[in-house]
Amino acid sequence: MTSALVGRRGVLKAAVGVSAGLALAACSSSGETPAASGPAAPGFPVDVKGVEGTTTIPRPPQRVVSVGQYRDSDAAIALGVVPLITPDLGKFLPGGMSPWLKVKAGAHPPELFADTQLPFERIAALKPDLILGTDRSTLAQDYKTLSAIAPTLSSASGYNKDTWQVTTRRVATALGRVDAAEKLVTDVEAQIKAAKDASPSFAGRTFTIGPVTGDGTITTISSAQDASALFFAQLGLVLSPKVTALPQTSIPGRSQISPERLDLIDADVLVLTYTTPGSRAQTEALPLFQQLPAVRRGSYVALDLTTALALAFPSALSVPYGLNEVVPKISGAIKA
Repeated sequence: MTSALVGRRGVLKAAVGVSAGLALAACSSSGETPAASGPAAPGFPVDVKGVEGTTTIPRPPQRVVSVGQYRDSDAAIALGVVPLITPDLGKFLPGGMSPWLKVKAGAHPPELFADTQLPFERIAALKPDLILGTDRSTLAQDYKTLSAIAPTLSSASGYNKDTWQVTTRRVATALGRVDAAEKLVTDVEAQIKAAKDASPSFAGRTFTIGPVTGDGTITTISSAQDASALFFAQLGLVLSPKVTALPQTSIPGRSQISPERLDLIDADVLVLTYTTPGSRAQTEALPLFQQLPAVRRGSYVALDLTTALALAFPSALSVPYGLNEVVPKISGAIKA
């Protein structure tokens, strides 16, 4: 879903970095940033270690910016802090923002910025005292510039490697809301357990899940450690051994399925997500697909893209949304 820009971008970033640094200097000299003066609050300053280095936050942040695609804003808003701006996800989500984030943010959601290149001048002009970047795939190349504007939080283990619990707790530490994070994590984990306990028929049933691209290419998640696979596993289901043995594509944990080997994705529950209506129609029209036992008995689930993203990029807000959307569908598929 992301791509690297090279060449002219390096020159542009250098120029923007200088501009952002000047903006930061102007903010500091005017004393308008929350971190510029006054005593530190209890628990601050706080250090949060990350893959890009240790981030030091001198005081409880009042002006937060999110540059991460999904989970940074989710974590902050779940903890009661609405970022000033966050990336526009209109390529994947209607309106550019997830429904779970909209509901929690209420009447004053964050403003959106086009997620093609970070708007460094705009970020600097907002005078943030914390930048959340744990969920940005290109943070390494932008970290120096962002850190010149404000303390910038990177991931603990690398892009897309931290669990939602880890992200929630790290963002909470930076915000000074550790107690709220523990309550939040406990509550969401309790919801997962309650869903599992209410669905004993899920236990031991096999599943496969994967996206179908616009050109009809079928891929399946072949790693049990993938976030979506972990979501189903927490409910008692088991990723089909037929897919865990497959060679992976350039995307970790994904394997491509040829039209002649659709039998590999057959399971007690077959879940597919489509990036376009056309790719769904194309796949469902395949004779071999129609002959799959899961399809013939009604154990096939076409999962909408929004819900698929809730599972693929889990957060304290998206997991409950995913449970509400997925559990009834899986129950129906198993009873079929």
